[in-house]
Amino acid sequence: MIFSLRGIPVRVEPFFVVIDCAGVGYGAKIPGNVYQAIVSGGFDTARKEFTLTTRSVYSEDNAQLFGFLNEGEAALFDFIRSLHGFGPQAAMNIISTIGAADLVDALKKGDVKTLTSVPGVGKTKAEKLCFEAQSKKGKLDKLAAPADARGAAPTAESSHDLVVQALLSLGYALKEIESAGEKVRRSGAAPADVTRENLQDHIRLYLRNI
Repeated sequence: MIFSLRGIPVRVEPFFVVIDCAGVGYGAKIPGNVYQAIVSGGFDTARKEFTLTTRSVYSEDNAQLFGFLNEGEAALFDFIRSLHGFGPQAAMNIISTIGAADLVDALKKGDVKTLTSVPGVGKTKAEKLCFEAQSKKGKLDKLAAPADARGAAPTAESSHDLVVQALLSLGYALKEIESAGEKVRRSGAAPADVTRENLQDHIRLYLRNI
């Protein structure tokens, strides 16, 4: 098991990073807030060290590494994928779309509306997620909302990443998503800011241009 990585990011994509640790490159899937943290640190020019809290997930034919900003986010990932019907990729998509702090709140309050903002999670699946989470109330109550997941409103760049993450989770390629985004921006049809409330409308605009 690999529980953390500390090294220099040498490849960074919206939801994937390769970190060079003493000459060995480790690839990890990451949520949007990790991508923003690495990019805001100027990884491509400063070559600064970055620390990821990680979780290893193994299957019969695959091994995957998932990276987070802190242990609180990683523990939330563990909790979601422990629920019946929710695997590691689903857990990552949910955390990346909603954010760790808001997700903890939503699960504790049974907030189905917030959970349905995740692409591919309709009302039935959101209700199932709430039910499964609250059936493990002891573990749910121990989840602390990560402090650094709250705070400032999303920047224009991170708002765009919400849409990219959503469409990637639906199986679209990054190249075609970026092309659609450029068409949407040129058309002037997109809302000024992407929020969780209008995320689905924004996704539909992109889909019309793919």
